[in-house]
Amino acid sequence: MKKIFYLISLTILALTACQNNNSPTQKQSIKNYAESLDSSGFSVYLTGAIQRQEIFSNSITADVETDEVFSPPKTDAADDPAIWVNQERPEESLVLGTNKKGGIHVYNMNGKELQFVKSGCMNNIDLRDDFNYNQKEVVLVAASNCTLNTISLFYIDKETKILSESILEIESSVDLVYGLCMYKSQKTNKYYVFVNGEGAEVEQWEIYTKEKEIEVKLVRQFKVSSKPEGMVADDEKGNIYIGVEEEGILKLNAEPEYGFKTEWLNGSNPTDRSLVSSDIEGLALYKTDTLTYLVASSQGNFSYAIFELGEKERYILSFVIDDGVIDGAIETDGLEIINDSISEKFPKGMLVVQDGYNFENDSIQKQNFKYVSWEKIEQLIETN
Repeated sequence: MKKIFYLISLTILALTACQNNNSPTQKQSIKNYAESLDSSGFSVYLTGAIQRQEIFSNSITADVETDEVFSPPKTDAADDPAIWVNQERPEESLVLGTNKKGGIHVYNMNGKELQFVKSGCMNNIDLRDDFNYNQKEVVLVAASNCTLNTISLFYIDKETKILSESILEIESSVDLVYGLCMYKSQKTNKYYVFVNGEGAEVEQWEIYTKEKEIEVKLVRQFKVSSKPEGMVADDEKGNIYIGVEEEGILKLNAEPEYGFKTEWLNGSNPTDRSLVSSDIEGLALYKTDTLTYLVASSQGNFSYAIFELGEKERYILSFVIDDGVIDGAIETDGLEIINDSISEKFPKGMLVVQDGYNFENDSIQKQNFKYVSWEKIEQLIETN
């Protein structure tokens, strides 16, 4: 949810925190701030989200935080991450993070910024490996560009590990590009990108190379019932999941020849406030040898919901990311997950989330991203 009063809110929140010599936790700082507000629309939202978050007993902490995003102070800028796994040297894998105020940040596994590509208002981002471009295999990267209302294409050179400038702008007809995800068909080996807009439209584009040039083709259009954002595709199963912010998570066939039909993921309807609250944002998948999990960020209660997919499709639990050695994460927009072993810190993969309120002690900072070991989430699942 994009807040009209975001700049004002963070300014007041910072002043409130600085007046407290006891260095309050992130959650307490936000709670103090919400209690000091009048009955504006933002204060009602914030107070309600905090109250709904308090029902969750499952809590974990982040392991790494990235450098701050480039933006004016106290601005809603960071949005969505993507992760490229370097199969030859996993410890040299990369995290890409979008910045609505100017481009894409590239971080290493310790959260240090390696590169910033200025490219306009970047909202959602995704990538797929092994795309043939200029007669070599690269990592194809796509991001929704809300400055140009396009899908911006980039690539990562796997030898240099450098993110390119934009190599193509796909002009979209949706009403303000918003959510985005990529899909590589296991049936045809074709690459696709999905993009949605604030007017509930969804487009599916095929991306391919012809005579050394990248070509694109619009292969499907449909409209969901209300405003969507987060999307994720399961390449292996051929499905796409779309978060419709106020209604739930849709499950669709990702192949372009299939028409649109309404099929909601079990347990994703926000009417049950103890599970998933309104304003569903980021979606990501985690696969084991036998199971697939979907994790969704729920801004309506500042939590993360886990679903099991497949024959036993069901909601499992929700958790929050609290303060630890570093501050927690709250009001998350986008997130991403990998199941590859990256390092001793992330032996079973990791979850990366955008943090809407980034603190250092009691001082509000520019936004950033948090890394969480999947082992912590796995332990929650095993005990529920």
